Amino acid sequence: MSVFAPNGLATASVRARPSAFVGTFAALVFCATVVTASVAVAVSASRVPSSPKQYSVYEMGLVFSQITVYLSIFVIGQVMSLAVSQRGRESALLHAIGAGPWQIRRMVATEALVTALLALPVGYGLGALVAWAWFGVLDAGGMLPAGMALHVGLGSLFAALGTLVVCSQLGGFIAARRSSRTRPSAALSVTQAPGGEPAGRVRASVALVFLAGAVVLTGVAAAGSAENAGDVIPLVLLAYLVATGVGGPWLGRLGTRLAAPVLRSLGGVAGELAVAGSRARARRLSAAIAPIAMVTAFALAQFVSLAASDEIDATALFGTLLYAAFASLVAVNTLVMLTLERLREFSLLRTIGAEKHQVRAVVLAESAITALAGVGTGTAIGCAVMAPLGGKTGTPLSSLPVWAWAATLGTGAVLVWAASAAPLGRMFRVRPIDGVTRRSA
Repeated sequence: MSVFAPNGLATASVRARPSAFVGTFAALVFCATVVTASVAVAVSASRVPSSPKQYSVYEMGLVFSQITVYLSIFVIGQVMSLAVSQRGRESALLHAIGAGPWQIRRMVATEALVTALLALPVGYGLGALVAWAWFGVLDAGGMLPAGMALHVGLGSLFAALGTLVVCSQLGGFIAARRSSRTRPSAALSVTQAPGGEPAGRVRASVALVFLAGAVVLTGVAAAGSAENAGDVIPLVLLAYLVATGVGGPWLGRLGTRLAAPVLRSLGGVAGELAVAGSRARARRLSAAIAPIAMVTAFALAQFVSLAASDEIDATALFGTLLYAAFASLVAVNTLVMLTLERLREFSLLRTIGAEKHQVRAVVLAESAITALAGVGTGTAIGCAVMAPLGGKTGTPLSSLPVWAWAATLGTGAVLVWAASAAPLGRMFRVRPIDGVTRRSA
């Protein structure tokens, strides 16, 4: 009979290791912020007489609320999956002392719920500020219906609470599913050599199905009307991005293979280590490659549409920033945590004589591979969507100025490097010998 107490251990885990839940907390706060603002706008619009402007503002708030829920489940699932996988040794020990799969899942679900409740007041407060700013932008643009006043009340609070509970539990289920089914011996071995497991055939099949679906949708939209093509563009982007998320390990290996000759010839030992490390950690890196590709592809498609229009659409711009913020949050959190878990590896390099600048060179070279895979895939997706469909909808790729291309691609590369290098200062403060003898931070 097991004496394992999931709720007690979950609470203790959050208290003892708050840094492990920073990414989840940030994702939940962002989710609550956007839901609070979106629901406030929608509810406020529902209180005025029906009109075209009233319907437009109401639908805007409703659509962004729905988009936020979908993205939050994806984001929280990704962030928590990485956090749970980094605690593989703990899960293995819990299995060994009698914890069942359902108890591991319950522990993770409780951790997610505790974090969600802590995030609620912060997200609600920030959401109220965003709602007022959003209301001001709509008012300045003449988009508000007559007599509309902003109300941020209990409706927004309860909507944020419900969304956080649902998203945290679904995200926790996604994160705990694999860990709860792993045998103790397997979990211990995976913990010692993280990220080396091969991608499966089912994953490859799913990626190919969505890739084929995106191609078929593009062909159908290109043969149809301009209005239909405009409506299909988000679906095509989504199909490509799902294929990217599922096929991330192969994209990581492809990026490594393409970058290897340059890194080996110009980077020397650092380049060689970066190639070997990226190849071994392809599966873990896919959690960062997918959101980088997402934000690049969506930003390119949206910026092409905005550049081709005569005036800036505030709604489209807000949507672009929303997608970009969610995707960037996942990428940054993933890259920071992947760097932190390599304390022992980098400490060992320093113990055998590597200088700090040489460790930074390895991280920079690895960042180049991740950026190539993520930004390159996102650019390819954006072009695959907008080249055949953009001209039909009056938003050709040629309408995007060179500086916008450079800014989009450069921002992705800088984001990868900054997130990967950010934890190094903290890691370098640990003596090399101490880092070798203890677990990753």
